[in-house]
Amino acid sequence: MKNTIRKSRIAALFLSAAIAVPTLMAPSLMPTASAADKVSIAVNTMQIFSSLDPAKVTDYTGYMAVVNMYDGLTTVSPSGEIVPHLAKSWDVSEDGLTYTFHLRDDVKFQDGTPVKASDIAWSVQRLVGINKGPSNLIVDLLKPENITAPDDQTVVFKLDRQFSPFMAVTPIMVALNEKLITANAASDDKWGEAYVGEHSAGSGPYSLVSYNRSADLVITRNPDYFLGWNKGKPIDQVRFVQTSDDATVKALAEKGELGLTSHGLGNETYESIARMPGYKLLQTRTAGGFIIKLNTQTYPTDDVHVRRAIAYATDYKTIHEIIYPGFDMQGPLSQTFKDAHNDAIEPGVFDLEKAKEELAKSKYAGQEIKLVNSYVASLAFEAEVALMLQANLEQIGITLDIRPEPWNRIVELSSKPETTPASTQVNISPTYPSPDAMFYNQFHSKASGTWMSMEWLQNAEVDGLIDKARATTDVAEQNAIYKELQQKIVDLQPDVWAVAPNRRLGASKCLQGYQFIPMQSWDFNFSNFHWDCTKD
Repeated sequence: MKNTIRKSRIAALFLSAAIAVPTLMAPSLMPTASAADKVSIAVNTMQIFSSLDPAKVTDYTGYMAVVNMYDGLTTVSPSGEIVPHLAKSWDVSEDGLTYTFHLRDDVKFQDGTPVKASDIAWSVQRLVGINKGPSNLIVDLLKPENITAPDDQTVVFKLDRQFSPFMAVTPIMVALNEKLITANAASDDKWGEAYVGEHSAGSGPYSLVSYNRSADLVITRNPDYFLGWNKGKPIDQVRFVQTSDDATVKALAEKGELGLTSHGLGNETYESIARMPGYKLLQTRTAGGFIIKLNTQTYPTDDVHVRRAIAYATDYKTIHEIIYPGFDMQGPLSQTFKDAHNDAIEPGVFDLEKAKEELAKSKYAGQEIKLVNSYVASLAFEAEVALMLQANLEQIGITLDIRPEPWNRIVELSSKPETTPASTQVNISPTYPSPDAMFYNQFHSKASGTWMSMEWLQNAEVDGLIDKARATTDVAEQNAIYKELQQKIVDLQPDVWAVAPNRRLGASKCLQGYQFIPMQSWDFNFSNFHWDCTKD
């Protein structure tokens, strides 16, 4: 099935455009830049950049670094399509096992050396060899010897079996500079992990200036980027400032230094920034959700009736309307994946009497029950959710032990079922534009051991349905499997699906070009932004 310059619509996505709510700015406060000035902005992130290595990233800050410093074989459009990037076209064999990518010949790494097919083949072999981060998507599917570069502009992947989401994961198959990395590798570090963890070694629109893991990261514009800079006045430098402190973010805005906020601040902070001269509020639907993950392998959430009791004790309306504005979730898959979503699944219901009934069915009925709840320390809205849940659970006989943790600690705890908290609040979104990203990463037994899979579901039926969908190339059949899978997961209640957030971002009035993209952090590629203070 030859498909030259193929565009793969992975799922029919209904994605609303970002709504800009601008405010006017007093001229004396406007963060202006003359034609000769370089534009430098501060961007707030909720958590540290735990890794800069494309083979190790797992969270939104890591992917934010990758999308700005590296280029993938393909990329993702705002409508959810897989579109050409380093690869200008590709062919797929009739049996669906061999993918041949034809590369552009005008791409250079940031040190000026050409990007060759051998670099990409080596980069994907490196991903498989390190076997961390996103490698779990392909490590049992693609042997290193079956990743080849027959010439400088051709990369060939021969899969062990059919894998329907394969094209959806090609944006994270990024090109790393093999010559540069191997020159800086060590005998006990064949993949140059130490070097890549502290440097940018790609062809992307930005290169690394400085990296302070616990505080900030600075990137600067690559003037020789192969796609050029023709969207207006570009953003020359981005300083990512790691803080969840609302007062600090507001202070940056008041000084006119803030370009863009994170999406996890308190509601009052967004409203306050939107009222400031020279700032606006961006709002958009997303393809993910805010959920409370329940560890199915530990006390007391190893009992499905306890998990259902927690779900009934969650005040969804208060979360939606007051704490973290958004919309109902109907199970584990966002409604933005329209054709794959099971619309028969009802949103969560707040009902303390039903919560008591479920608790009475559990093996812990009549006992004093203590439940640990963790969340990212200093995130105000998650603290509010914890306090709301604590008050509700107390009424049904469960004591909530609230334990805020730094993000890196939550990641560390999630590596084993015995250390994973019984309940943890997280935002989850697809790391590639396919329903598979929401199912495999969270619920498949082989994906266990990351913050995305703190449910530790370990369910053979769920694994089987995920595997079946992955091996199915017929879209209608695949969507039917996804719908059956959603119902099975809902019956097991491994999560509380709290809200599909209405993502809010405070932004400078001058920052233009934001579009939501249904792949984690791909909408924060700053080569897609430009600076124009004349627009309302």
